[in-house]
Amino acid sequence: MSTTQTPELRIRGEFTPDPNICRFIVSRSVFEDDWTFQFRSPADAPGSPLIAALFDVEGVSDVKIHQDTFTITKNTPEAWPKLAGRLIPVLKSQLATETLILDESRRNEMKTAPLDAEVPDMIRKLLEESINPALSSHGGWVKLRKIEGQDVYVEMGGGCQGCASSRATMKFGIERAIREAVPQVRNVYDATDHDAGTNPYYT
Repeated sequence: MSTTQTPELRIRGEFTPDPNICRFIVSRSVFEDDWTFQFRSPADAPGSPLIAALFDVEGVSDVKIHQDTFTITKNTPEAWPKLAGRLIPVLKSQLATETLILDESRRNEMKTAPLDAEVPDMIRKLLEESINPALSSHGGWVKLRKIEGQDVYVEMGGGCQGCASSRATMKFGIERAIREAVPQVRNVYDATDHDAGTNPYYT
């Protein structure tokens, strides 16, 4: 008789530009939702052994989960290799069980929660301090235009207006950065009138 073995769960760490944040990518998806769930304490996920176990690891202050990726923030000077040595066994042992990580009602509640009042300022700061310095080398910029519900609208200008690479910049740069900084955001829309751009770098 043949038996089917479950593939071994693999986890790899990935540093980020922020020395207090590290990503842990798991070899299978935890959530199928295209949504980032953020937990600032075990109280954000009542009844979840996984979230409780992660916060039991000394130094963990914030946990974000998007599909197969755990983005963990630490509040300790301890180096990531040592902290990861305690986190990875916790992730493996918890994910090896069939225990529900977050029930559907709580997932829906988190996905429909209104954005915090400080979100507009957080996004403006992110754009001004992290995104625009990179875009300025190409003569471009981006600004927050408005927020409606959980949707964010941004406007690109300068070299980014009408630029052939603006879609990739939006999807893989601006949108990703906003989603990582503010997981409660549902959609990020480009409200730029690119037809009016002079397209200075691509013809």
